[in-house]
Amino acid sequence: MTLQQRAFPDYPAALRSAYEEEVSGESYFATLAEMHPGRAREAFILMVEMEQVTARALEPLLEAAGVQPTPKEALLQEGRDAARALSATSWRELLTEMRDEYSAYVAEFEVVRAGAPEALRHRADLLIAHEIAIIDYARAELAGDPDSLAPLRRYLDDAASF
Repeated sequence: MTLQQRAFPDYPAALRSAYEEEVSGESYFATLAEMHPGRAREAFILMVEMEQVTARALEPLLEAAGVQPTPKEALLQEGRDAARALSATSWRELLTEMRDEYSAYVAEFEVVRAGAPEALRHRADLLIAHEIAIIDYARAELAGDPDSLAPLRRYLDDAASF
């Protein structure tokens, strides 16, 4: 799979997409956690929490922009379906995709940050930070770092003080 940075016609479209990715990401990572044991499961469970925290952080941006996302249950089903489609994908392949391709999401999320009202921009910063944490985790895990989960935990600690 090769992720390509998407172009959005405007800030509301980029914001809607980002939020919907977080909501579907919750069930995507939860389903992957069900499919993978041990350390992979632990990482995916942390990612589920990250997606939930990040989606909540974006809700005031949606409200301020008057953006109505797709109903949550449809997004959750989308995430489950996407994860199930990867049932034959190895843990290493998933990590490699995160490391090499998730930067496309960071670039998309920069568009959200640029369009966010100044008073709410810190919420878009969380969106970007969570994706960078996942990329950093994947790099560390692929390198065999015994503390590879640290970026995920650090994000959750930082977001808790938000």
